Amino acid sequence: MKRKKVTGKWLMTAFAVSGLLLGGCGSAQTNAGERATEETTAPIAAEETEETAMHKVIFYDSDGTTVLNEAEVADGVNATEYTPEKEGYIFVDWFATPQMSHRFDFDKPVTEDISVFAGFITYQEDDREFAIVGSGTSPALLESNWGTNITDMHKMIKEENDSENIYTITLDLNEGDEFQFAINTEWNNQRGYGYLDTISLDGKDYFYNSGGLGEANTKRSNIKCAVSGNYTFTLTTYPAEDTYDTSAADYSEDNKEGFNVNPYDKIKWTYNGEKTADAGDMQVNYYIKGAVVTEWEDVYSEETEFTQEGDVYTLNIDLTEGDEFMFTSMVTAGEVSTVGTEYIRFTNIASDDEKSLSFVSEGGGANLIANQEGTYTFTFDFQTKVLTVSCK
Repeated sequence: MKRKKVTGKWLMTAFAVSGLLLGGCGSAQTNAGERATEETTAPIAAEETEETAMHKVIFYDSDGTTVLNEAEVADGVNATEYTPEKEGYIFVDWFATPQMSHRFDFDKPVTEDISVFAGFITYQEDDREFAIVGSGTSPALLESNWGTNITDMHKMIKEENDSENIYTITLDLNEGDEFQFAINTEWNNQRGYGYLDTISLDGKDYFYNSGGLGEANTKRSNIKCAVSGNYTFTLTTYPAEDTYDTSAADYSEDNKEGFNVNPYDKIKWTYNGEKTADAGDMQVNYYIKGAVVTEWEDVYSEETEFTQEGDVYTLNIDLTEGDEFMFTSMVTAGEVSTVGTEYIRFTNIASDDEKSLSFVSEGGGANLIANQEGTYTFTFDFQTKVLTVSCK
């Protein structure tokens, strides 16, 4: 539609009638935040915006006091990673604590003031040999038998590199396998769960912390496989930064290599897909082990062994009141047998099985304790992993 021409005479009339005072010498555009109409001259206030909270990120040197850099990050935004330089040292990574106990997660939004600590190392060639040690049902860990055997199939291959010490190994793992990397059958210089750079892939956990015998921090805890498949592991070491966990209860100068730890060493892994080979038919047997019944020794005899009928295992044995015990496993494939990673404990009894729970109580580490003296019958269903108990 053709717009009519607005004359100065019409404008003067409009001003007189409405009494409006329009700024801008008759400009057709009103000021920001205002809307002039014939009904009102009151401006509409601009929307108030809440100021975004800012957080300070301080980047420290490895001494925990020298400031390398500072940045301000808006609430909910990730901090930006950068690579610092220090003469005579090699930068490894950023850590969340001055003890370098775990790496800083730059993918996590910042919600408060934080400190980040630089990990610097001096290069030293590592002349150690590392191997996978542990137990399970995969060929390598079945043969390992908790590190008793170390063969070529267990040894990691060291890359030829003048600036880094990198070891790799590719092998099949089965769900339930437990392992670490160490330099000998004594598990010296072990590198366990605490060295993994991640346990997840695409939101799924492939490994978890299985702990270890006695007192062990996460760095010396067993890695337990949650997804069967073929894996490549890469261990990077910085021997110049090795130290010792002298706070451990069993530490001594004679066994200190069993408590060797490193804040910078790391284990990366790649899931390559399905397993490349089948370990073949396996036989699983279960045995009782207790304070009184075996004096906590591993005794593999007819008296301590469950009998098997299909998927059901049964053991009849005399126990003393107060005897604390549990059940271990043995896995056999062909002519190779190894102590298994599966244990039967108090937690295998159904919570609503009042009859079974009347005969046993829970001990330390989910062990079982005999509530009375008598001949006990233990029945374990391999498929459901449920244990039932009776006594007479």
